[in-house]
Amino acid sequence: MNRPRILISGAGPVGLALACACRDFDVTLLDAAPARPAPGEDFDLRIFALSSGTRAFLREIGAWDLLDARRIGTVRRMEVFGGEGAKLSFNGRAGGALAWIVEAGRLGNALEEQAATNPQLSRRHESRASSFEASAAGATVILRGGERIEGDLLVGADGPDSRVRKLLGLEAEEKSYGEDAIVANFETEKDHGDCARQWFRPDGVLAWLPLPAKRISIVWSAPAAEADALAALDARALERRVRDAGASMLGDLRLISPVARFPLRMIRLERIVSPGVALIGDAAHGVHPLAGQGVNLGFQDARVLGEELAGRSQVERVGDMRVLRRYARNRREDVTAMQFVTDSLDKLFSAEGKRASWLRDAGLRLVDGQSLLKEALAGRAMR
Repeated sequence: MNRPRILISGAGPVGLALACACRDFDVTLLDAAPARPAPGEDFDLRIFALSSGTRAFLREIGAWDLLDARRIGTVRRMEVFGGEGAKLSFNGRAGGALAWIVEAGRLGNALEEQAATNPQLSRRHESRASSFEASAAGATVILRGGERIEGDLLVGADGPDSRVRKLLGLEAEEKSYGEDAIVANFETEKDHGDCARQWFRPDGVLAWLPLPAKRISIVWSAPAAEADALAALDARALERRVRDAGASMLGDLRLISPVARFPLRMIRLERIVSPGVALIGDAAHGVHPLAGQGVNLGFQDARVLGEELAGRSQVERVGDMRVLRRYARNRREDVTAMQFVTDSLDKLFSAEGKRASWLRDAGLRLVDGQSLLKEALAGRAMR
């Protein structure tokens, strides 16, 4: 009996996770990039805050236990600050973790190591597609050199500027926030206590995420003009600026990485599937990073799509719309809710004026006084 053939375009962590989940299929993973280098000792500039649901999925597909536990940060407490002393804080349930901080490169290496244990997986590095074809009867990728690769389902896991999405006519609505994320890693004078901290400030949203030992990764989502100013600072000036913006809670800071900058946008699709094709991860949706949930949405896409493909009936092909619609319906609520929440929070906390400021602070105080509401927020963040 022939195995169904899955073509995955894009070999980032989400595409790799789907490849690991599809052990009962023949999988071709198309990666436009060269082979990933071995990780160095410095901490990655790009990190992920992984929810318990994502961790459970990674453990289920065999990748989590391949990570070096000494390089994983743990978030056991979250503190959110507004103005005028307004604060919201919550802990993980029964002293457990709210999230785990993992380096993108090391997670990618762990997923690659696990994917390599699947004898039905073919990994193609530096494979750039010139066109895609897809229908319920099958899918084809045509590489730039003219080679044709055929399968039964094409999965677009090729990021926010997805060529699969564009070339196959899955239209996306994009909204620029007019903001950039400034990302860097710092060594701290004081211990962070496994606490993630976030400040809603007039000059943007600043998040400190705990890395192992006395280190943090910061994401400062700032209006473009403010991001220009932050990116222009020398190392010592940036250290002081980030320290002071966080009320010196961890003492002095020392920059231990380059500084990166990423434009922020929301990407919304009416359709993430069509006959013979499905989108996952950033190809299927984009959210503001203030809740740190973008990559978790992507991993849950991979989990749900893998489950729907494996659980289809004997008369259903993997590219049938009945199968793909079940995947799309299953994911719509989570993605829509997260886009609504993050977009609304960005609007609320970027609004100017005393009334907006009062409303923000009142909201933080109200939520902080409601234990059931805080538990619900923590529960959603950990999905």
